[in-house]
Amino acid sequence: MRLTLLLVTIVAVACSSGVDEKTRAAQVATAGIAAESAKAAAVPALPITGLWDEPHLIDRLVHAGLAPRQATGTPVGGKYWGRPVTALRLGESTLYVYFYADSLARRRVTVTIDSATAAPQGMASPYPVPRLLIVNNNLAAVFVGGTDRAQERVMLAISAGLPSPR
Repeated sequence: MRLTLLLVTIVAVACSSGVDEKTRAAQVATAGIAAESAKAAAVPALPITGLWDEPHLIDRLVHAGLAPRQATGTPVGGKYWGRPVTALRLGESTLYVYFYADSLARRRVTVTIDSATAAPQGMASPYPVPRLLIVNNNLAAVFVGGTDRAQERVMLAISAGLPSPR
């Protein structure tokens, strides 16, 4: 009887520490999402240039209900993009984004990219599967991971174009 009581106590303590860690992780994630949402809410009216930038992308993703947050660690990608990468976490998935000066500069790069691999034709992809190449105006992005539904939501959010002025 005492042995059973001891085992039950040990299991209860072990489980509660896991719950506490999950709760703390959820609180940290919620705080990160709230910070990104606040950043998106502070976006001024659409600039006259009509080009994608990070604040407008975050605004579009937040309004699509996707809750983006900055990714940590070394981002995946290739030098063939010719631009620095902006990596955003969307749940358990990652969106790798490249901003160009204009749509022609973006097109010069993406015309050589195989849409199935998100890499130049004949080159192995640095992105794990599932992956989705998305282009719109001066933006090129690779969405890695996620369900078919998540991929569709991200594709629709970006392919809808820049947010309209408020």
